[in-house]
Amino acid sequence: MYKILANTLFLGKKVIYMPSCHSTNDIALEMIRNTDIGEGTVIITDHQINGRGQRGNSWLASPGENITMSLVLKPKFLEASQQYFLNMGVSLGVLKTVNDTLGEDKGMIKWPNDILIDKHKVAGVLIENVLVGKKIDHSIVGIGLNVNQLNFSGIKATSLRDNLGRRLELKNILESLVENIEAFYLKLKAHKTSEIKGEYLRYLLGYKTKLRFKSEFEFDGIIENVTDSGLLSVLVNGETKEFNFQEIGFIL
Repeated sequence: MYKILANTLFLGKKVIYMPSCHSTNDIALEMIRNTDIGEGTVIITDHQINGRGQRGNSWLASPGENITMSLVLKPKFLEASQQYFLNMGVSLGVLKTVNDTLGEDKGMIKWPNDILIDKHKVAGVLIENVLVGKKIDHSIVGIGLNVNQLNFSGIKATSLRDNLGRRLELKNILESLVENIEAFYLKLKAHKTSEIKGEYLRYLLGYKTKLRFKSEFEFDGIIENVTDSGLLSVLVNGETKEFNFQEIGFIL
């Protein structure tokens, strides 16, 4: 399964497959520290025992039903202050795969790192950057995409199969993912950050519309922007406030 026949320049040309592992992101970080791992390397597993998302949340997936992987990128062209653009580009790549598979634009991005269908999580992204000075040296891009799983044990989640009513070939979804992520990554490399950000905001849940949030208390707000450093700008009672991902949550 894990020879990726995608139409890419570098992403997915080398694949490291593990039937099970504790975390593909941790394996990638270990390899970066100890070997000269090439850009575009994909580390993929059928069963991730200790996957995690933002805020240290666990990412639980049924073995063999979904895509759980990490990509190694070397975006040395990005300043550390621009690192959220990588999150935008990767999120758009995952979103395009979701919407292309569904055949319609049902998927949305929930800041900072989730892809939702009808407010149910279908995918998550976790990027860990290694900085050298003011530049990004390496990035480990962890991606979990629910493809064929149907039972989520009460969690507000969904899968592509759940929405389409049929099983999907993981290989086809994987090839679509690496193609789409590479396409957006190359746009970033060409410094098309304004184009990336415009498309990101277009698909951002709550952008220019009222949503319910929770911080120290619950409140209504309208997302006005996401800053280049990844802060969420929310209009609250006529005043614009900025939040990092630890300071605010969504009530959906």
